[in-house]
Amino acid sequence: MLIPFPLLAAYGLFIACLAGTLLFHAIPALLAGLLSFNLTRSVLHRLRRISPSRSVEWLAALVVGLGSLAALVAVGTEIHHYLVGDSLPALLLTLADTLQHIKRYLPAALANQVPDSLLEAKGIIATALKSHANTLARVGSSALEHVALTLIGWIVGMLVAIQVSHAENAPLFAATWRRLWGSLGAAFSRVALAQAKIAAVNATLTAIYLLVVMPLLGWKMPYCATLIVLTFVCGLLPVIGNLVSNSLLCTLALSVAFPAAVVSLVFLLLIHKIEYFLSARIQGQEIGACAWEILIVLFAFEVVFGPAGMVAAPVFYAFAIAEFRFVGWLDSLDVAPRLGPQDVICRD
Repeated sequence: MLIPFPLLAAYGLFIACLAGTLLFHAIPALLAGLLSFNLTRSVLHRLRRISPSRSVEWLAALVVGLGSLAALVAVGTEIHHYLVGDSLPALLLTLADTLQHIKRYLPAALANQVPDSLLEAKGIIATALKSHANTLARVGSSALEHVALTLIGWIVGMLVAIQVSHAENAPLFAATWRRLWGSLGAAFSRVALAQAKIAAVNATLTAIYLLVVMPLLGWKMPYCATLIVLTFVCGLLPVIGNLVSNSLLCTLALSVAFPAAVVSLVFLLLIHKIEYFLSARIQGQEIGACAWEILIVLFAFEVVFGPAGMVAAPVFYAFAIAEFRFVGWLDSLDVAPRLGPQDVICRD
């Protein structure tokens, strides 16, 4: 059977776009766009129950835009309060104690390499920053570019959600193009829900460890509530989020005792390995795939594209198997997904 050229062109261009996001490190922008797209469509769907007017589309974008701005202001305010309040000095004192704990348990050859105080540590860091000023400048410039690109992706996602045409007699290329992006948006929503479940499990295990296991071992960790909340929030960001929360937990454990840090490191390593299989199972249930399939895709994308590939792997794979089901190459799910690939853009 001869496949129409517009259909092939739509699929080819779409696959080229996905490949470009991986090759040019634009995954954060793509995910930001998909998130804002799904949020805007969700708000728009609820507003249309109240009023069928076309003006609700811009109202939905306004709600999501103002909500995003409010969230950023809230986070910025909290960070500012943390920096100017008593929390930062207390943390610095904790880090100073941590340096002393480290020197007690390390061999003499290694202990001599550890700074004696925060002042000495600041001097070492300042020297390192001066010697790598050019590299840091490039990293900073690259970070700003990624932030700007992510912001653009977020805005584009909102605009696409409210301005896409719903004409039923659209040409084959346009209809296929919209459906493919709709399928990707639906895949992202399912993976995001799975990631929220994984973050909740991770935070629960961390809470049990901090509030039950460590006191039983005779150690009392500072900032337990903050660590638990950060573990959940950071857990919503695959890979990077776990690195941030785990580093903070180990650093604070060092301030308690060196053995506590070692036990915490072992705990985090175990949790990290368990999360591979837990993540594969939960994400597999959401997208209708086997755990071993998700694991293979995760490892393959990580090897080829690095951490960004690992973040994008579940979304791309969820999209791929949804498309395979759509064209009849795979069996349909027993339970219909919450958002079908043809429901996100082509119709409401």
